[in-house]
Amino acid sequence: MTKSRSKRKRNTGASPGHGPTQHPSTTIPVLQRTVGALALLVAAGTALVLALKNLDAVSLPGCGPGSACDQVAASAWSKIPVINWPVSFVGVAYFLALLTVWGGTRASTPPLLRLVVRCGVVASLGFTIIMLVEGHICQYCVAAHAGNLVFWLTLESVRSRMAAPASRTLGTVGLVFVLASFALGVAHWRQNQALAERGERELSKSIGEIIAATSQKTAAMVDPASVTTTHPATTATNEASPDAVETTPQGFTGRYRWGPEQAPLRLVLFTDYQCVDCNRIEREIRLLLEERDDISVSLKHFPMCNDCNPRFAERNPHANACWAARAAEAAGILRGNDAFWEMHHWLFDRHGSFTRAQLLEGLRELGYDATEFTRVMTGPETLARVEADIQEALTLGLHFTPMIFINGVEFKGWYAKDAVVRAVQSVAATNPPPMTAAHDQPPTASEKYVADWREQRVRRLPADNRTWTRGATDAAVRIVVWGDYQEPFTAQADGIIRAFLEQRADASYAFRHYPVDQGCNPEVKSTMHPQACLAARAAEAAGALGGAEGYWRMHDWLMDHQDGLNAKTLREAVPQLGLEADVFFATLDDAAVATAIVEDVHAAKQLGLRSIPMVFVNEKWVPRWLREGDRVLERILEEAGREQGHGTRTYPKTLSEPRP
Repeated sequence: MTKSRSKRKRNTGASPGHGPTQHPSTTIPVLQRTVGALALLVAAGTALVLALKNLDAVSLPGCGPGSACDQVAASAWSKIPVINWPVSFVGVAYFLALLTVWGGTRASTPPLLRLVVRCGVVASLGFTIIMLVEGHICQYCVAAHAGNLVFWLTLESVRSRMAAPASRTLGTVGLVFVLASFALGVAHWRQNQALAERGERELSKSIGEIIAATSQKTAAMVDPASVTTTHPATTATNEASPDAVETTPQGFTGRYRWGPEQAPLRLVLFTDYQCVDCNRIEREIRLLLEERDDISVSLKHFPMCNDCNPRFAERNPHANACWAARAAEAAGILRGNDAFWEMHHWLFDRHGSFTRAQLLEGLRELGYDATEFTRVMTGPETLARVEADIQEALTLGLHFTPMIFINGVEFKGWYAKDAVVRAVQSVAATNPPPMTAAHDQPPTASEKYVADWREQRVRRLPADNRTWTRGATDAAVRIVVWGDYQEPFTAQADGIIRAFLEQRADASYAFRHYPVDQGCNPEVKSTMHPQACLAARAAEAAGALGGAEGYWRMHDWLMDHQDGLNAKTLREAVPQLGLEADVFFATLDDAAVATAIVEDVHAAKQLGLRSIPMVFVNEKWVPRWLREGDRVLERILEEAGREQGHGTRTYPKTLSEPRP
């Protein structure tokens, strides 16, 4: 080559005065855009339902008490430390922000946003590993993390550059994230306010009950004949309680006591060393005992663990709780009262969770012979003690921990802020005299269940535009049940109510539908009773053709023939119930029939139905109506009649009795 030959200019891709030209943006293929959007929708949707569950706005199938979903929600990993912000809220805001950006552009994301997405995937993998290690596989959490992973893989498959400025994209993500977080924060604040207000009401009421009972005991000390010792709920019947708590010479107290034997304030707690609320109450009580010398505290065990508690045979919310309780009892057996409380504190400080190595280290620090301690802890005596406490708790109607008694009265407002401290201060302000646990005797579960109904507020039940009421129009006892004709407990409650109506003409009964069958119930997530819709339509069709009498004839037949119900058996029964078969089956598909069922379903949702049957007596919800070997519902019905001032007289019924 010669100097005269012109040198070939390098193509710099630039024009004079304009700098480097951006690489052209490559459009994201439709398939990848669609897959990414669907993945984000799944992730955002499942995160949203978890957030709504956190707000108590929905009830998710498979997320009941003790479920893996419930365990994940209760774990330390479910909230961001320090700010205590639910991780599900973060997930909703994050996925909605990504979905907004992904749906609003046809090009890939800038490198910085890709880095954000990769960090999000690392977080998802971390949470998934934690679920696997702890053994709590929440299906909704898995779906959210899977959606996040699929989106990341889709994003990584797009190898184009972004034409739009990265700052604008990141700004959009940030704005959507903040707005979504703000909306969830407002909902969270409102929920906390409502809970706080309810807690304050229950706290005030409970303190009043404790003060009243303590004053009654004080009066009894002066003049024993002036005060009755009968619990209010037992006045509803002349029968003895079927399961009164066995009274020991020491009265209602635990095996070990913290504080003086004779005290103006006597606390008894049923607790679980792995229970978060129990741990909070424990901290409150420690502070009280540091400041006061007029309190005695004793403890009984209720581990929510299937290693020792038959109540949790099918689930295991607190897997180490039984061993924690037995460890405390072993310390008491070996070294007495002070050693029990020393181990009690050690266990609560570790939230009841320990490995074998951690326990051995703790025993060494506390000066135990590890071999001897292990022998006692694993022996029959500690198990027998824990099981005895569990049985006593069930006798008293315990369904959750903590269950707290102050001077023998259940303290129901414990979840309010500083509740135990405030209750103790309020009761102490009345200057009660020192007493022993022999003065304390709480009501049994049978009495408690009736009292739980008695204390419910009267609610205005949603109207029923097509109701079939059985009984008196001016009834003293008004019973309304939401249930499923194919559900066994619904049939059991119905049988009790029908028997009651045969004895009492001053009662009325309305049955409203909640079939657990997606064929006619839009609120259920799965079908448990495939013939439930057929049964509900049959009752409504019978009512449409035969009025109230026709409805109740069919109602009774359906309740009595849960097994084997199908179109064939129903067709065979219809003529015996006074209906023409062809007309009846044509009416089954009537729009008014379907509307009546959906109306009842929506009414149940409005009332917050969580399980069936849902029973109301005199417009007050019955939280618990069934207990093996007891007449809970009958007791409630009988007391409802007495509340209205009616006896057991017989009145003419406004509706004729259904024929058999």
